[in-house]
Amino acid sequence: MKKSVLFITLFSLFFPGLLFANEEGMVLIKSGCFIMGTEYNAIYEDDDDNAREKPPHKVCLNSFYLDINEVTQKKWDAEMDFNRSVFHHPDQPITHIDWHEARDYCKKVGKRLPTEAEWEYAARAGSQARFPWGDEVDDDHLWYAGNSPRQVPQVGKKLPNAWGLHDMMGNVWEWVEDWFSLDYYEKSPMKNPKGPSRQSFRVIRGGSWMIDEKYLRVTARHRGMSDPTESYWVGVRCAKSLD
Repeated sequence: MKKSVLFITLFSLFFPGLLFANEEGMVLIKSGCFIMGTEYNAIYEDDDDNAREKPPHKVCLNSFYLDINEVTQKKWDAEMDFNRSVFHHPDQPITHIDWHEARDYCKKVGKRLPTEAEWEYAARAGSQARFPWGDEVDDDHLWYAGNSPRQVPQVGKKLPNAWGLHDMMGNVWEWVEDWFSLDYYEKSPMKNPKGPSRQSFRVIRGGSWMIDEKYLRVTARHRGMSDPTESYWVGVRCAKSLD
């Protein structure tokens, strides 16, 4: 008995989210508040800065479930009648899907897309650093241009964050529910923000296996397009509200 209690205690310290996993391969992300966004300044090659990630602002969320892994091609193929992924393996995440297709898949399996705030809260897993594990890139935690196998990696091969979620950083971009707006953070409500009213694009989060190290951080957010002209390594991770 004492050994069992010790194991559970140690397990909860390193992987607390897994103690709340349910039968659907999800983790219960418990309600709480955090600081969304960043003060970090970045200038890209195209002279575009990261003002879209500012200002940092307090957000408080209700509890919700989130998929432990990005949706794999095996799971996608079981529900959908198309697969446009460039690389094909049952354990690779689905890619080259648009927002509507991502939403439709989640609905088919009784789930929904996470809001952008839910996504960042889950990805941070209690951290306010550049990454969920600290301020430096760590090859043990994510796939990116510096360590990827030159194709989409299989899910779950890197260490999870503190809440038991794999590949929240790197591997493939992930669709979220919100419309994309450059200045939404300036007026976002504190409680369960849902994003701005209708805009031209939806938000993608998380980066991908093709992203250079200097562009990687948990706060990075971009408008999502699914054709081959921009950000097309996009997949999905579903959420579920508590009943």
